Amino acid sequence: MKRTRKRHTLVDRLKALLVHRHLPLFAAALGMLLGLPTLWTGWGPSDDVLQRSVILSSSLSEVLTRLYVFLDPSINHLGMDTGLFPWWTYEPARIIFFRPIAAFSLWLDYQLWPDSNLLMHLHSVILYGVLCLVAAGLFRRLMGVTPQAGLAAILFALSTAHIGCVVSLAARNLILTTIFGLLALGFHDRWRRDGWRPGKFLAPVCLALSLLSAETGVATCAYLLAYVLFFDDRPWRVRLLSFLPTVIVVTVWLLLYQVGGYGAVGSGFYLSPWHDTLRFGVAILERAPFLLMGQWILPDPVVYTVLSNGARILLWILSVIVLIFIGVLLKPLIKNDRAARFWTLGMLLAVVPVCAVSPASGRHLTFISLGAFGLMGQFIAGRVFSFDWAPSRKSWQTAALVMSSIFLGLHLLVYPVLGSFVRLAVDSYAIAVTDIGQDPRMESQDYIIVNAPSPSLFLYLPSYREFTGQPLPAHLRILSPGFSPVFLTTVDDHTVIIQPETGFLLTSVSPESLTLDGKAFFPLFHSSYSLQYGDGLFRGASYPMELGQQVDLTGVSIGIVSLTEDDRPLAARVTFDLPLDDESLVWLMWDWENARYAPLLLPEIGETIIIPGPY
Repeated sequence: MKRTRKRHTLVDRLKALLVHRHLPLFAAALGMLLGLPTLWTGWGPSDDVLQRSVILSSSLSEVLTRLYVFLDPSINHLGMDTGLFPWWTYEPARIIFFRPIAAFSLWLDYQLWPDSNLLMHLHSVILYGVLCLVAAGLFRRLMGVTPQAGLAAILFALSTAHIGCVVSLAARNLILTTIFGLLALGFHDRWRRDGWRPGKFLAPVCLALSLLSAETGVATCAYLLAYVLFFDDRPWRVRLLSFLPTVIVVTVWLLLYQVGGYGAVGSGFYLSPWHDTLRFGVAILERAPFLLMGQWILPDPVVYTVLSNGARILLWILSVIVLIFIGVLLKPLIKNDRAARFWTLGMLLAVVPVCAVSPASGRHLTFISLGAFGLMGQFIAGRVFSFDWAPSRKSWQTAALVMSSIFLGLHLLVYPVLGSFVRLAVDSYAIAVTDIGQDPRMESQDYIIVNAPSPSLFLYLPSYREFTGQPLPAHLRILSPGFSPVFLTTVDDHTVIIQPETGFLLTSVSPESLTLDGKAFFPLFHSSYSLQYGDGLFRGASYPMELGQQVDLTGVSIGIVSLTEDDRPLAARVTFDLPLDDESLVWLMWDWENARYAPLLLPEIGETIIIPGPY
């Protein structure tokens, strides 16, 4: 009897906390508390330091239109010639995003505190607090001042996956696009349910601001469509007319986006639904289970990138099974509650645009997590507080208790603690793979890296070394990615042949991708697996290189001499203007065992050496 009374007392206190009038502020405070460690992350070779260089050397108009440029046909050859881009870059490729709202927020930081990384991160932490506050308010608008709304708000605020938006200043666009997207939903709801006429105009304005913060803002439309289907009780003609402003805003945005030459074309890192339609469709089937599993169970969907090809397939199968099981448990809730149907459809549709990114990480989940945590809050509250929709069957009650405990344990305890340590390890490794030394003579030398573990990270090398006061080589030459053993043959005094065992341009859809030393399954996980995704940043699988294709750069010419069975470059002939042993050519190799670059002694003419791979 006492145990029952204590349980009721505990449940009542928990319910009182979750419906407290200040809970949205509490959720915002929790989110900011989770983001506080990011204040001391400093600068590293990343988008942040690259954007710092751009902002400090550009006008406001240039910042607003060009801050999120990674590849551009007008500069790609120059990037290849200096060595920031590898020689296998697809020259017509472009990765140019139009995010003027996010760009302005970063520009403002550099006007107010240009030398304080801490204050810039504090700005992002505060914005994340605002996001958590807006999310909590939206949960309450759509589910009432209820325990499920309160629990959803806390789960959203403590999502470790979201912290990627705070850790990286460049990812602030994802915080802003979600804030404006959720405001659009809230204003639309006030207009449709309360008759608040300003909401009719504010909702489209906020949708536009969301789209101008990041392309992910298109996921707002997923929830607006779900609202039309499940929350609006008016006749269908009236419902569809209420969705018309959304269609108009998105259409205008798409037209401006296309006319301005924005978007991603030619890269394997980003897929364009218009230029890579078939591959994008395949990517949805491949990536959606990872994204949803990363939202519901895993700390971050990006963990699948460290798995071997075989292990990744097993995780995909496991993800589908687990998601079906969760779906079965949620079926009574979804069947009986229109808010649950709204969250479900919004979450599923919000997955689609994220599938264009390879690999997507937790910071891309903000819109997906809105629906997921709304559902999770309803599900857990239904089990704890015994709501009417919850089945009384013992089998369901037991399974629901187990899953509720797993959700709460992972998202409120394990992952918030674990996330901070993982981020520090990732940052330190990124610095190591771009550390080519500080020899002051390098400004008159060409540095030749035979097997770079992550060619894409060298995109940040000039900005990072300028910031840290380190010299830059005259040219940087990355001969091959180092994901597998590399065969290096000296042909004559000026020429070598370079051949990675698994070839160049590994992508997630290549038969031999995600392998080490030709092994498709073991080891089950390794850091180098994740690095391979960056190899496709500069050229997608839909834009192959041809046998005999020649790339001419300052002081060196590179030609494709053989292809793999799936028509990827296998070996390249590299001819330098200067003799290979000229003192102005500095040869380096990545030492996987010691995680650093080491001098490379070239083989004699006619001989071949094997530079070890990661395993």
